[in-house]
This record gives sequence, C-alpha cells and structure tokens, in this order.
Amino acid sequence: MLIKDQLREKKNMSNNEKIVANYLLKADENIEKDTVRTVAEKTYTSPSTIIRLCHKLGFTGFSDFKNKFLNEVKYFNLQFQNVDVNFPFRREDTAREVMSKITDLYIETIKDTEKVVDMRTLLRCRKICSESEEIHIFSYGTYLNQAYSFKEKMMKIGKKVMISSNLNYQLYEAEIMQAGDIAIIISYSGETNNSLLIAKQCRKNNIPTIAITSIGENDLTKICDETLYISTKESLYKNIGDYSIHLSVSYVLDVLYSLIFQNDFEHFYETKMNLAMSLEKDRRSSNSIIDNKK
Repeated sequence: MLIKDQLREKKNMSNNEKIVANYLLKADENIEKDTVRTVAEKTYTSPSTIIRLCHKLGFTGFSDFKNKFLNEVKYFNLQFQNVDVNFPFRREDTAREVMSKITDLYIETIKDTEKVVDMRTLLRCRKICSESEEIHIFSYGTYLNQAYSFKEKMMKIGKKVMISSNLNYQLYEAEIMQAGDIAIIISYSGETNNSLLIAKQCRKNNIPTIAITSIGENDLTKICDETLYISTKESLYKNIGDYSIHLSVSYVLDVLYSLIFQNDFEHFYETKMNLAMSLEKDRRSSNSIIDNKK
C-alpha cells in the first residue's frame, strides 16, 4: 500500500493523528521543509503525535517518513512526458503516429524502471541467483512470457530455471523446493492470493525470495527477502495493453540476467557458445551479418 493510501485510510489513528494525516496529504511535496515542530504547529497538535503517527505507518520517525513520502510523491507526480501510459494512442491516429507513440512509451518505461530499481538490491539479487542451484519463477498470465524468456537465456549459460504455468502445481512446487533453490515471484499488485501463498511457503521453508512488483509497500514485499520494483505508472485494469508493465518486467529480468552473466563472463560465454554449437547446428542464415559462426 502506498503511503498516501495509508494516510487516506487512517486505520487505527486518533483524532489528532487524522488531522496530521489530512495535512500531510494536502501539503504533498510542500512538506520538504517541514520538521516535526512545524507540522505540530500547523496542525495544532504535538510533536509526540507526529512521531506516533510515523511509527504507526511503519517508519522510525518523521525524517524517515518524510524522505520516503517525498520519494513516493515526486515519483507519481512526474508523469511520462510524451505519451499517456494507459492510452498511448487514439482511434484517429495514423499508423506512423501509433508507431511513434509506442516507441516513446517504451523509452519512457525503460527510463522510469531504471530510476526505481535500487542498485544495492539488484546486486544482492544477482548474488542470490548466482549462488542458487535452481531458480523457480512464480507468476501467472502473460507475465509468464517474460519469465520464459529469462529461463531461455539462463538455460543457455547452464543455469536451471523452473517455471510452472499451472497455479495448483506452483503451490506444490513451492512446497518441495530444496536448500539451494530460490524463488522469484512476479506480481504487479503484490496482492495476488497465489503469489502470497507461495511467498509464505518459501519463507516457512527458508527459501530466499525475490519479489518483482509495483512501488509501495504491499503484502508481497512484506514477506519477500528482496524486492525489485518496476515502473508503476500504468493502471492495473484501465489500459490498452499492459505495455509498460510487461516491458518493465522484461527489462528488470534482462538486467538481472546480464549481471549474472557479467559475474562470470568468460565461463558463461564459453558455455553459451559450446551449447549453441552443439544444439543449434541447423540455425543458419544467408545474411552474413547475423550468421557469423566462422
């Protein structure tokens, strides 16, 4: 749940805390120069009320709250500049205009995803994946297409990736994972029941978990060990084609694969070439640019 959503919900808040929550929602980015004392003065409450509210929201204090609240607000206030992420083209657009707008959407989605992925988290995820015996990816629907693309790349460098498209099988697979295995769970909302059940099973069995999900605290991020965020500008339902969500997931998985490859570059390149020459002998082209085996 986003911080703004928590402030709107006002769960378990006292009357004074609700007054503070309303002020913070209205102030938005303008709280940047606020302190505990100035907020207390503006809301006719006390510094202790502000601190209690921050603790209830899951923060260590007002400074921690302010930093994360401002990051969230600034991110969502900054919209894609050249295209509407949910409706990137209109009925009256020409084919060339549609093509141009989808190009803009792809560029802005990649840039947006790059901003929200934390590098230290990404490097920890690389370490977890590199040291694993098997990587199990759990998701459903069209996200599985991105997962299978990641699996193909990893197989070609000798890394095992397991994916099941059957939701019932996924639960059993999560239950029988062994020491040395890890789980990557993809869910845009982070609230999908199946994803949460799998994350809980993995946690119970001490299996490391990586969530790929939207910005903001959700139930999945609370359970998983690591979280890789994706672009979170596209509506869950009211959009033309989930373009941004799917591209963002693909980008994160491609970056993760690339960092794993880079970690043992010569070995993985040699493995990939040996497997390709052995198993893909029939692949050929009359185009000398792409057929460069010699």
